[in-house]
Amino acid sequence: MKLPHYNFLLHCIKQSENIIFALFFAFFSASIYADETNDALALLNKMNHAAQTQDYRIHFLSQDKDRYATTFEYSHLGATSKDAVNACLRYLEGPDKEIILHNGITSYFQPDSPSFSITSSRIIEVFPDVIYNNFNDLKDIYDFIILGKARTANRSAQLVKIIAKEKDRYSYVIWIDDETYLPIRVDLLDQNNDIISQLKVIQLDEKFDKKQIDNYINNRTYPILLSIEKQNNGLDQWRLAWLPQGFKEIAAYNLNFYSSDIATRLYSDGVFSFTVNISSEQAKPSNQIIQQGGRTIYSTNLGHKNIIIIGNLPRDTVERIAQNIIQK
Repeated sequence: MKLPHYNFLLHCIKQSENIIFALFFAFFSASIYADETNDALALLNKMNHAAQTQDYRIHFLSQDKDRYATTFEYSHLGATSKDAVNACLRYLEGPDKEIILHNGITSYFQPDSPSFSITSSRIIEVFPDVIYNNFNDLKDIYDFIILGKARTANRSAQLVKIIAKEKDRYSYVIWIDDETYLPIRVDLLDQNNDIISQLKVIQLDEKFDKKQIDNYINNRTYPILLSIEKQNNGLDQWRLAWLPQGFKEIAAYNLNFYSSDIATRLYSDGVFSFTVNISSEQAKPSNQIIQQGGRTIYSTNLGHKNIIIIGNLPRDTVERIAQNIIQK
C-alpha cells in the first residue's frame, strides 16, 4: 500500500533531480566556455606581443572582395619601446611606393603624389587595428572562440574567431603561427560570415638581413612632418548622439594637408574604428556612400560643411552614425 502523497513526493524528487542536473550542466558548460575564452585571450595577447617585438620579414597579399590582390614586403625590427621600432613596407606591384617607420614617425614615399611624414607608432597599412590590443579589455564587447588548427604559408596555425556581441560590426578570424605567434592570415567577415577582406602571409622569414634593413632606414632622407594640431574647432559645433557599444573618442585634431584644412575626430573600440571629418571648404548638397571591402565611406552635408565618415564598419552602422550627427 502506497503512502499518502507518494506520487506527489516522487514527482518533486524527480523535478529536483532535473533541476540539479540542469544547474550542473549549466555550470559545467560555463566553466568550459570560460576556459576556452581564457585560452583564446592568452593566444591573442601572445600574438600582439610578437607582432610588436619580434624581428621578421613577411611577404603577404591583401585583397578586398571582388578586387585584385595586392602584394607587399614588410620588414619589422621589433623593440620593447614603440618609438624604437623600425619597419619598412614596400608595394610589390604598380607604382614604387614605400612606407617607413623610424623613431615614431611614419613616412610615405609615393611617386604619383608628394611624399610626407606623420607621427605614428606603426604602419597602419600592414596589420589591422585588431592585432594591437590587450584583449582582456575587450571581453565585454566581443566573444573569443578557438576554432582549431589549420595550415597556411606552409606553416601550422591556431585559428581564433572574434565576434562582436552586438550585430553592428564585422567579425575576424585570425590565424596565429604556432611557432612565432605572429598573425599569418587575417580574415574580415561580414554578418553572413563571408570574407570581405583578407590579409594572407605567403612567406615568413626570420633570418633576413636585419643590419641591412636597419642601415637603409637610418640613412634615408625623410620628407617634412605634416602639421597636425590637437584641436577640434571645426567639430565643436557638432556632436554624435549615438555610438556603437564600446566606441569612444580617442583623438581630435586639425590637419592642414596641402592648403586644405580638415577637422577630424577618431573613434575606436580597439578592434574597429572610424573618423568623422569636416572640411573647411563650402560643400554642395550631396549624399554619397562607397564601400571598398570592409571600409565604408559616407559623405553628407550639414550646416554648409562637407562631412565625411570613414570606417571599417558595415554600411548600416555608418549610416546610423551619420544620421545622429547633430548641431549643438
